[in-house]
Amino acid sequence: MLRRPTHVGSPPPPLLRLLLLKLVLPLCLAVAAVLGPCRSWLAIGRGSGTVAPFASRPRVLMRCSPSSDDRTMAEAYLSWWGFSDDELRRAKAHYGNSGRRLEFDVESSIKPCLRWLSDLGMSELEVRKAVAGCPMIFDVGLEKISKPVVLWLKDLGLDASQVKKTILRCPSLLACIPAVNLKPKVQWLKGLGMDDSQVAKTIVKFP
Repeated sequence: MLRRPTHVGSPPPPLLRLLLLKLVLPLCLAVAAVLGPCRSWLAIGRGSGTVAPFASRPRVLMRCSPSSDDRTMAEAYLSWWGFSDDELRRAKAHYGNSGRRLEFDVESSIKPCLRWLSDLGMSELEVRKAVAGCPMIFDVGLEKISKPVVLWLKDLGLDASQVKKTILRCPSLLACIPAVNLKPKVQWLKGLGMDDSQVAKTIVKFP
């Protein structure tokens, strides 16, 4: 008895259909799940069945891959304000480690601090230097820590330009508690026989 020839267009036998359902279909679903977030850059042209041109999908490609856009609101605002990537890296390193994210509130923490540093007479470059050296200023609070530090420096006899110079030489002063971190140093210097003027000059040079 002759076997009936199988034509190209004939449906697959039942066993093959079963294998397709059990093996190939789950594999396709798994691939689709992985590529799901990036499927928009495989957009098909209307009615043409062709892949959309590369130039029409660069933004989606950037969103699908790890990039500098993966930033907190604080980091994005500081970048917009003028902070370079290197300055942001240094700020993260001073805040804890280079992988730590800056997650301060923009309206209640970052903007008031930047405005206050500018009011101290700092240029934009100097503000960025101070923040990169002491990002904790966004965390400790202006009223409780940073402003009392500046008042304490002025009480020592430093004028506005000396206060700015001292902070830029040692930005971490902005996160110090005067009674705990600064007054003992002054007392030690006075114990060496220095008067107030000499102490002030020493603090400016070696904060």
